Order: sequence, then C-alpha cells, then structure tokens
Amino acid sequence: MLLRTTDVARIYGDETVFEGVNVEIGAGERLALIGENGSGKSTLLRVLAGLDAPDAGTVTRMGRVALLAQHTETEEGTLLDAVTPPALRRARRAFEMTSAALEHADDAALHAFAEAEEAYRLAGGYDFAARAAGVLDGLGLDAGQDSAWLSGGQTRRVMLARLLLSPADVYLLDEPTNHLDAGGAAWLEGWIRASDAAFVLASHDRAFLDAVAGRTAELERGTLTIYPGAYTAAMTVKATLREAQERDYAAFRRKRAALEEEQRRQASKGGVEENRRRAKDSDKFRSTHKAERGQQIFSARAKAMQKQIERLDAEATPKPFQDRRTLRLDLPPAPHGPSEVLTVRDLSVCRGENRILDGVNLDVRRGDCIALTGPNGGGKSTLLGALLGTLPHTGTVRWGPGLTVYAAGQHGEELSGLDTVGDALLDANPALTPHQLHEVAAGLGLPGGPAFALAGLSGGQRTRLSLARLSVTRAGVLVLDEPTNHLDVRAIEALEALLLDYPGTVLLAGHDRALMGRVATRVWAVDGGGVRELQVDAAAAGAATGSAPSPAPY
Repeated sequence: MLLRTTDVARIYGDETVFEGVNVEIGAGERLALIGENGSGKSTLLRVLAGLDAPDAGTVTRMGRVALLAQHTETEEGTLLDAVTPPALRRARRAFEMTSAALEHADDAALHAFAEAEEAYRLAGGYDFAARAAGVLDGLGLDAGQDSAWLSGGQTRRVMLARLLLSPADVYLLDEPTNHLDAGGAAWLEGWIRASDAAFVLASHDRAFLDAVAGRTAELERGTLTIYPGAYTAAMTVKATLREAQERDYAAFRRKRAALEEEQRRQASKGGVEENRRRAKDSDKFRSTHKAERGQQIFSARAKAMQKQIERLDAEATPKPFQDRRTLRLDLPPAPHGPSEVLTVRDLSVCRGENRILDGVNLDVRRGDCIALTGPNGGGKSTLLGALLGTLPHTGTVRWGPGLTVYAAGQHGEELSGLDTVGDALLDANPALTPHQLHEVAAGLGLPGGPAFALAGLSGGQRTRLSLARLSVTRAGVLVLDEPTNHLDVRAIEALEALLLDYPGTVLLAGHDRALMGRVATRVWAVDGGGVRELQVDAAAAGAATGSAPSPAPY
C-alpha cells in the first residue's frame, strides 16, 4: 500500500465538498477518478498529495507522491531546462563544482567529487537528456524550444513531461490529456502502462480511462464510490447496481403500502363502538366485555403493524437519486434542407508566408456527421474558420441554398456580444417563446430566469447552457470546434446523445476519441496542408447508428 485515506473530508465554509472518503492505492495500480465539474476531484488530489490538509480523517503516504495540477507555470530557458527535476539540478551543480575542484587533487576534493558523482548518477543525470527528449517528442515538443514562447496547450504538455520525468511512486494526474491530440494521448497511455508506478487519473477522456485504468472511483454528491474495471465497465456495474436499487426500493414501497393498508384496516376495526341500546339487559355485560376485548386486539394489531413499518423503514433500500436536469421542449422538427450541403473547391489559407491549407476539395451531403482529426496545429480550426467565412481564403466555398449554420468555437466565441441567458437562447433559436425561455432557464437552475447575466454563470451553468443551445437550435448544420473542452463525462455523454439524435449535418473537430468513434459517419484527417478522408472503423460506424449506451440525462 502506497497511499491510503481513512474517512477523509474537506469542507469550505458551510459547504462539504466530500466526506467519508476511504481509498487505498497499491503499487502499480491505475485508479480512474471521475465526477462532474465542481464535484471535488482536484480538491481530493491536492489532499492526497499533501498540499491541502483534510478537515477530518487521515491520509497515509508510504511513497513519493507527485501531482500534475490543472494550472501550472513553466520556468525560463529551454524545454529541457523546464522539465529537469529540481533534485537533478542540485545534483548537477554539485557535480560540476566538485569536478572543477579536482585540479587541487587532494583527498577532500576527490571524496567530494565521488559523492557528488554518485548523487548525480542516482538522480539519473547521465541519461536524463535522452529520456527527456523521448518524453517531449512523444508529447509533440522540441527539447531545444524556448519556453518563453509556449502556447497554453504547450505549457500544459511541458508540465506533464516534467512530472513524468520526476521520480515518484504515485502520480496524481489532473486532466492529463487536456491539449493532447490523439497521437499524444496514445503515447501517454503507453507510457503509463509501461511504468511501475501507481497512478490516480482524474479525467473526462473515456477512451483514455478505458485504455489504462483498472478501477474507477466516482466522486458524486460528496461521496466516493469505487467500482471494478475501467470507465465503461465501471459504469455498466453502476447501472446494474442502480437497477437493483430501483427494484429493491419499488418492492419496499409495495410492502410498506400493504402494511399501511392493513394497519388502517385493523385500526378501523379497533375503533368500532358497541351499540348497547340493541343488547338485552342480561347480555350487556358480556357484550361490553367482548367489544372491549375486540378493540384491544385490533389496536394491538395496528400497533404491531406500525412497528413493522418502522423496522421496514430502518432497513429499507434508500430511494435512488433522481436527476431532474433533463430538458425536453416541444419544438418543431428541423427543416431537411438541400441534399448537397457543402461544396469546396481549391480552398487555400495562408497566414503570413505559411500556407496552412492548400488546394482542398470537399463534398458534404445532408446527414453526414464528419469528424475532423489531426495533430494540434494541423489546421482543423483553420479549415472550419475558412468554411464559415471568418478567415480569409482563396478558392470556392458554397453552402446549399436556405441552410442555417450553427457554429460553436473552442472558447465560447459564439456568445460574444450577448448579455443574458435569454439572448443566448434566442441567438440559437429566434422562434423560442417566452414560456420556453423560462423552461430552459429553470432547467439551468438560474434564479434570475432568462434575464440572468451570462457573466454571472458558473462553469457548470455555462456547460448546461451550451448543451441547451444545441438542443433548441433548428439549424440544418452544426459546426463544432472542440465542443468537449471543459465538459465533464456526464456532459460529454449528453452531447453524444444529442448528436446521435440530430437529423442534420455535423462538422466536428476534436480529440475525444470515444465521442468521435460513436457519432462520426465520415472522418477527415487534416494535416500537412491537405484534407484526406479516412476509412471509418466498422465498430465506430455501428456505434454511430445508436449502439452506444444511453447516457444519464444532463
């Protein structure tokens, strides 16, 4: 056992983030940590790492623990400098200083050099540059690049590389696949599988978790529940347990209703009074005794029934949690639109002297769900921008007549210039009635209704607003650039269900392999200035027709 928590709790003010958390991490284990945004996953990782103290319970660490936080900064210098562990830097400086002092050649200098050289060797100094270059290359980075010119995504990958190159017995990774393309995620999966260390992996990437995790821990409503297997297997177990709980609760309700009915019947019999006027004088004493005895018997039975009900309540299966965050509006169907949705001929895009896209030819028909794949910086967002007319380009881009296009960017650019929730919903569908606007706002849990300011939305409310906008739009084409950014697993599965039911055409750029595999009917690989069509895997095509498991409502 390398890491153990016992009845751990974390409390902020009057809010309990989680409590009663009990988990053990053994050598070589890979534990997936899932939960909605704001459920406390990052907080739990900080407690496990020792950066935050628990408000109750204990954390026992038997090995070295390293944490990859979601928000970190790099140091100045090359990327090789940025990923060098502090302990190795100290060992290297000592080794260099004692090497320079060897010119004195006395016993003290030789002894100091031997100790420094041994420390440098044990810190991995002799082969560190080669190992670091391999890790950086696997994550799509150049060891000699200046860290001052990194993008946000590159900075995140540098932090991941630095953590992976730091010796530890337990790695705590918070969203490690953020900003990784498919190649980078696949490399990370291989690295984790080959490592002897243990891992706790907080992630929303279902394909990644299925590839590396052995158990899955879900943080839900302040409670941590551990299921066997990776994400998909764990959720299957959870669904089975929930169905059993629902059956047990239904049986409890039927038994309780029957006991209550019998209790009422016995109580009503016990309350019947004797009609002494109809009894003969000689029988009144006997009649009175019999009536009183009957009342006692029936009252005793009613009390016994009440005790049975109380025992049943104490032993009852708890009522399954019912999530009411499901939006269902009575909206007219989206218009079919033309069969030929999009025609592109000789499309080229340049940025300065760099030609990002060159001579691209594409054809899109109604009902296509096209996944755009490729490495970071390969041109996916550039292609979508050119198709939407937001980037200058040469060539022909012709949309079908009468089509309405709904576009959503990586950072919510489509909400720019909108002030309220009502404005955002009407922007997605101008035909929404005031009553429908209030229905959607109520589903988002907003106290101010449609008049609620967008600036006041929490992260979870923004997520639900994005999904609500997609669900109410009547546009014939959806153009989505990295729509799973900042979405938790529950929201991603809700998006997946929405796209599977969507009757129009979808252009979808992203790195979520599970989502792409289940919804895409065509795949475009964007890289090297061109766009080529890939063969859609048969299993993925089957998933796109609806074989994926139905997600919980969001």
